[in-house]
Amino acid sequence: MTEPIVEAQASGLSQLHEQTVRVAKVEALVNVDADPLAAEEIAAGLGLPVVALADMRKYGVVFTCSPDEVREFTDAAYVPIAASPTGPLWQLAAAGCVEPGLRQHARVSEREDEFGRYQLRSDTRIQDTVAQFGEYLSIIPGHTSMVLWVVEGDGFADSLDFWNTRALRPVDTMDMPMLLLPGADAVKHWIDFPKQVAHLLGSRPGQFAPDVALVSRSASPEQLLELASVLGLEHVEEEPRAGARIPVPPARTAPFTFRTDLDPTAWVTLERHYGVPTSFDVQVFADGPSTLRFAQRVRFNGQAGALVRFWGEPLLGLPARPSIAQLVHPDAQWRDGKLQLAFLPMPHQLAVQMTFPLLPQATERLLDDAATGHQLSSAGRLGTALAERADSSVLLEPGVYEAAVALTTPRSKELLKRLQELRAVGDPDADLAELAAAWGGRSERRYLPADKLPNVRTEDRAAALERLCVLGWAERGLESVCPSCTSRSFVPLGQTSGSPRCPGCGAVAAYQSGGAPTAVHYRLDSFTDRASDNGLLPHLLVIAELCRRKPRSHFLPGTDVTFADGTQEEVDIFGVWDGRVLSGEVKTSASEFDAAQLRRDVALSQRLRADVHLLASVTPVTEDVRDTARELCDAAGLELEVLDQADLRPAAHKPVPATAADGLRWLHTAAANLAALIGKGKPINPGQAAQILKTASGGAAPVPGHIAALSWALTEHGDDAADLLLRLLRVLDAAVHEHGAGGQKK
Repeated sequence: MTEPIVEAQASGLSQLHEQTVRVAKVEALVNVDADPLAAEEIAAGLGLPVVALADMRKYGVVFTCSPDEVREFTDAAYVPIAASPTGPLWQLAAAGCVEPGLRQHARVSEREDEFGRYQLRSDTRIQDTVAQFGEYLSIIPGHTSMVLWVVEGDGFADSLDFWNTRALRPVDTMDMPMLLLPGADAVKHWIDFPKQVAHLLGSRPGQFAPDVALVSRSASPEQLLELASVLGLEHVEEEPRAGARIPVPPARTAPFTFRTDLDPTAWVTLERHYGVPTSFDVQVFADGPSTLRFAQRVRFNGQAGALVRFWGEPLLGLPARPSIAQLVHPDAQWRDGKLQLAFLPMPHQLAVQMTFPLLPQATERLLDDAATGHQLSSAGRLGTALAERADSSVLLEPGVYEAAVALTTPRSKELLKRLQELRAVGDPDADLAELAAAWGGRSERRYLPADKLPNVRTEDRAAALERLCVLGWAERGLESVCPSCTSRSFVPLGQTSGSPRCPGCGAVAAYQSGGAPTAVHYRLDSFTDRASDNGLLPHLLVIAELCRRKPRSHFLPGTDVTFADGTQEEVDIFGVWDGRVLSGEVKTSASEFDAAQLRRDVALSQRLRADVHLLASVTPVTEDVRDTARELCDAAGLELEVLDQADLRPAAHKPVPATAADGLRWLHTAAANLAALIGKGKPINPGQAAQILKTASGGAAPVPGHIAALSWALTEHGDDAADLLLRLLRVLDAAVHEHGAGGQKK
């Protein structure tokens, strides 16, 4: 019943039928009678395999089974009805048929009125095909009008559209009765059928309007009105509504209403996920296969095949790429972010071996997919080694990145850059000589005391430098000043002595100069200093921010790649960003992102088959650069992620302590918002519950357990919630008035 039927026209599928296929999340197309080449073309456009109907059950290409293999048998005297294969088309669509030669639990009916009555009871042959069928997640409108689909003439268009609407209708999680009926000329002879329809309508709570939607592709407005008269329905212009209300309103009463201008398609083209779920624990091994054992929940009366989808903690963060699925299991495929395997036959106790790759392994496989060769670049090796020594997320803390940059010893590249800048502006040779004297032959690493640290807030300087020491990236020491040669030297604290000697001339030096008190100085260790001089700190800073936002991530800070055509490129950052492949470029200054650089970077991300292109800089990225990058990414089919100074080095603001009056106002606003939502009579979804809790706490993000608890409480005790909230609001009004006037009471 959940399998749609679409018409292959000369131009392909209609927009509605293509939407139907995508919403239904079908696994494959079965070509009934279309031209094979046309069917192949349609299937290719949808990214689905196609199999001819004649090949079903042949050579193991496709395996299916009778619905009797999964249904639970009832009293043989009250079996479901089925249509004759030679009967009217609408009866076949409404009830399904019995395939000749197969043992099937159904009775072929020759009485036209039974097809109406049995649809009311959901007791048709087609209904049996969803026995043990499940939807573990559906986004639904709740309760809707009953849909009466009316057939006049041969009934092809109505039968097809009714079939597809029913195929998309959630089976268990939506209250939407649907019937396919002939016109008034037939129904008016069905004894007591109007009473049976009225009985069903009167058993439904008033969660929707109108009671009935009359729909037809073939009947005229007059014919629809005639059928409505036969059924005792009353036409209204009431605004249609669907959903659920808390508390549940009383059942609807006669006269029951109808409209003829409603489209039920909008009620069913929603996100859903099929399947009967189960959960189990498994011991996962990081260095080898893990065996998954569990009892599957569908009970088969005989041999049958089934598709099983797996999801859970070991699969979180892995990109849904075919090569990654094959790392887990050779026959696995991704479906809706879950891993799917086919089992034939399907045993009651299932055991399967899977190997769950870690994110570094997945990253290597993704590079193998895109390039013929790859290795860490020289900068990448430095960055990886530095990140392995300590948690580089500390760079996100106030002042730490700036402190590391300030302590970095300037070397040849920086010297050349400064010389070029001075020459470009025509500085005299004396200035050039002074610069060369200051830098020439410099071998000692730069060191600074906390009070001389630039670009860091005064209150953050000491903490930032100490964090670098805790990481092992920096060391503490004292500065010695030689009275003979006036050279200054850094002496690590562990090497200090009562009488330091100048490392140059060997004279006795001192730990102070000009009467100033002795201060602790800091310098980077030689490895960190070298990595920073090679521009690795911005890479690690960006990676830290990406991982902070999405912890299930892994990145390489510099990789040389070789493509099939022999070209070689270096990518600054490549890796997995919570299930998506990210590639991009990091610059110390955003001014380096000119048009040519952006084209090169986006093209490289596209060649690496990334999902997200990263543009990152420690300085602000202008809107012009963002717009150019966005246009290039749109053309390449990439999502753009920009990180700049506002993301990586946000200005620090001291939080203002909240007062008792603030807390009372937050709570009052949250209670008022919740009361307003309940008053609308619609279910409170988890997102709304989260917003209520966030408001009550002054903007703090609620934990999932709080959201689930509030959602459950409103579902289970919605009848009492409205009165309770009204009393709470009265108390809060008084409290806000008392505490809020001057904000003095705590």
